[in-house]
Amino acid sequence: MKQNNRYDHYTQLLEKVDLMFHGVQKRHADKFSCRRGCYGCCKPSLTVSFVEASRITEWLKANPAVLNRIQHRTAMLNDPDFCPMLDHDGACAIYEVRPLICRSHGLPVSWSEDDSVEGAKESRDVCPLNFDGFNLDDLSEQDVLSLDKVNVLLSLINRAFDEKRSGERVPLEHITNML
Repeated sequence: MKQNNRYDHYTQLLEKVDLMFHGVQKRHADKFSCRRGCYGCCKPSLTVSFVEASRITEWLKANPAVLNRIQHRTAMLNDPDFCPMLDHDGACAIYEVRPLICRSHGLPVSWSEDDSVEGAKESRDVCPLNFDGFNLDDLSEQDVLSLDKVNVLLSLINRAFDEKRSGERVPLEHITNML
């Protein structure tokens, strides 16, 4: 496949995660609280891969009004306990290019934990506002995002994007420093 855009593989992964999110949300609409302005999971300590930080940076360069608001905290939430990308209404100012970590919040997720006696064991979790009182083990695999798979794919994409910086993580609050 010929690469038209250096972010092609990354955007394909984003599209798959978004598609899954919307499918799970549709199948379990009564169990979701996620909506515009819900920002409980938008913490400042979140980090993104180099490919994600680069894409957000390029997008901000192309959207100077948003960049200006973020850099000068104009019309932004301006609360150190939350992501600096949130506007005063708690909506994501970079929603169009939000990273995978932000796209996966709200979804039931799984990951493997290595138990030395029993081997790898799957753990599941979800935002406490979603699937309240629901046993996540009762969900089918199609309704649970495997963080192990997503992280492997993102790692490979990141390595192909920039091998020298493939292991680099960038805190979201430092994105504007990359400009």
